Amino acid sequence: MKRTTWLFYGLVSLTILAIITFTSHGQQYLGKDFKESDHFHMIVESQMNEVYPTLINRFDVKKEIKNLEVTENEIEEYRTYYGSQMDQIRDVRYQYEGLIEEATSLSEDEILAELVIERDAKIAEIRKNFADDEVVRTKIMEAKKQALEEYDRKISNSLPLMKALQRQMAYELTNEETGEHYSFGDVEVKDGIKKEYNSKNGLLYLSKVKQDYMNVEDGELKPLYILNMNDLVENQSSQFSGIVAMPKTTLASEHMQGLTNFNQNKAYFYSLWMLGLIALGGAIWLFSKRKAEVLSSPTLLFIRERKLEIRLLLIFIPLVLAFAFSTIVSDQLSYYEYYYSNLRFAAYAGMMVLLFVVFLTLTLIQAVWLFKDSRKNGIRTMWEKSILKKWVLIIQDLFLNRRLGTQILLILLVVFLAGLGLAGTFVVPELLIIYVPLFMFVLMPSLYLLLKRVAAYNKLALATEQMAKGHQIADVHIGGKSVLAKHAKHLNMLREGVRMSQSEQAKSERLKTELITNVSHDLRTPLTSIITYTDLLKKVDLTVEERLSYVAILDRKSQRLKTLIEDLFEVSKMASGNMELHKQRVDLAQLMQQALAEHEEDIQAAGLDFRVTAPENPLHAFVDGQKWWRVLDNLIVNALKYTLPGTRVYVTLKQVDGYAQFVVKNVTKYELGENVDELFERFKRADTSRHTEGSGLGLAIAQSIVDLHGGSMRIEVDGDLFKVTVSIKTD
Repeated sequence: MKRTTWLFYGLVSLTILAIITFTSHGQQYLGKDFKESDHFHMIVESQMNEVYPTLINRFDVKKEIKNLEVTENEIEEYRTYYGSQMDQIRDVRYQYEGLIEEATSLSEDEILAELVIERDAKIAEIRKNFADDEVVRTKIMEAKKQALEEYDRKISNSLPLMKALQRQMAYELTNEETGEHYSFGDVEVKDGIKKEYNSKNGLLYLSKVKQDYMNVEDGELKPLYILNMNDLVENQSSQFSGIVAMPKTTLASEHMQGLTNFNQNKAYFYSLWMLGLIALGGAIWLFSKRKAEVLSSPTLLFIRERKLEIRLLLIFIPLVLAFAFSTIVSDQLSYYEYYYSNLRFAAYAGMMVLLFVVFLTLTLIQAVWLFKDSRKNGIRTMWEKSILKKWVLIIQDLFLNRRLGTQILLILLVVFLAGLGLAGTFVVPELLIIYVPLFMFVLMPSLYLLLKRVAAYNKLALATEQMAKGHQIADVHIGGKSVLAKHAKHLNMLREGVRMSQSEQAKSERLKTELITNVSHDLRTPLTSIITYTDLLKKVDLTVEERLSYVAILDRKSQRLKTLIEDLFEVSKMASGNMELHKQRVDLAQLMQQALAEHEEDIQAAGLDFRVTAPENPLHAFVDGQKWWRVLDNLIVNALKYTLPGTRVYVTLKQVDGYAQFVVKNVTKYELGENVDELFERFKRADTSRHTEGSGLGLAIAQSIVDLHGGSMRIEVDGDLFKVTVSIKTD
């Protein structure tokens, strides 16, 4: 990476530090001196609050004592502070009971007598308190008087020290409320520090009571909650305007240190701000002269290969450290001035500034790298590869079933809180009172639920593994209405589906085998005849009659073979959906009559009684007339081939609920069996010995044509009664 880039961002970091310190301390040090500082105001306020209540405005204790009074509420509070009369007497007797028993057992008669007298005196005093208000009033008044006198005594003892403190300052002050004027010394001293108080700069607040002697420690006043002088004397703070001056020669050493520190801090921040201005100018010059070098810094390979979260963390950590050092530079260094020499302080301050610049420079450079990489590669791409994105996906997957996700989170929360509570019981054993019931009635049921879910999951996982290996499994039973219980039901349904699929597959294999066998048989039979009669025709000694007879047989077998092949191609074409339909409005009743008329001679030759029922009015449907005629023809031919001779065949066409139904019913000459669905299979015949003419594709072709038209075809068998129903929507 180029040095120019490091230098540029280092200068920017130094500029930022100067801005931070200027924002926080500019108002405090820029164009200000020590007299305008908070530290000097604290010194003045502290010393004046020492001098004012002792030398300037000391209140008259005798006058305050005369103004003392005791209220009825104070009398009642004093009496009942330790309880009722009986409670207090009982407590005193209990207090002395053990001591009296011990003195009696040791035969200490004198001590015993003293204890009895002391106990009885306390009990008598309690009774007096509850019997006479004046007794209590006198005690309270005496206690208040002693507190005031004790305060006045302390003030008198502090006068020499306060006068010495007063000589360290000069003041001219005016009470804003009363107009009283107080002055001491010459406020126009040359070698000193002055602070002026007014409505613009702020007023000086002084208290009537000296803060050091504020507390009242008289036990008699404790029942009245009189704990400081403010409860005895009206202590209103007064506001003063004027001037307070302190000659440097009279400043205490700690105050001089404050002046020195202020000046050092001021020089320190002025230097830092000047460096900031120089750094700002240098950064602007670098950017204007070497902009390409500054902006063309490539991301380090180590950084570029890190995930988005790691890169953000590498930005955040130095940023936190940088601002930690900025706090030290801005606020904490003033404390170190009390302990270090100027040289050591300068070295320490310089090190803090350097560390801030280093860490903020790392932050800025990595932030720029991240911005450039996000524009180059796309922030979405970086997000998709991030660890946080994986967490988001996991949480989304967790709540695909909201109930299960909520249960898992609640169980984890309970376990976490249980561990936290167990650790707390080691620190505070009393928590066992709360922890044990929660453990029994919250944690144990939660653990049971968790273990139950894990056990159910293991059962499902094992069953799924067995199914994946192709093994048959028993039903998986998981009670309840949980997600896992529903999953078990779905797995059982899947197992049943797999079993049925395997059964259908076996059936399909069987039917495929039969199909190949049937196709081979039906194709081989005419082909064998053709080959045989072709060989016979090769004989030279055949008569003309024989030759013509053989040719006729060859023609018939060839037509038979052609019909088989055409039917096979046709049913395959329809099964694949490649056949085109040319639909038009067709009268189904007329089409049925034409189909029956086509086979009138065959019907009579077969010795069957066809009973036809057709509607009187035309029954129209939107169909391919040629293909639909093929359906009717196949069903009629099927009835001619497989109907028991001498029986009736019922052919019906009717309209039912917007649909045209074509029904053929007959008694079969062959046993059909129970599985009527196989009759739709290609090359399947009721004549299993295959002695009858036909390809075995009639019903399969009819079924395919009906499906292409969006209709339905249903076969019903009841013993030897065969019924086929074709339905198509009417127009």
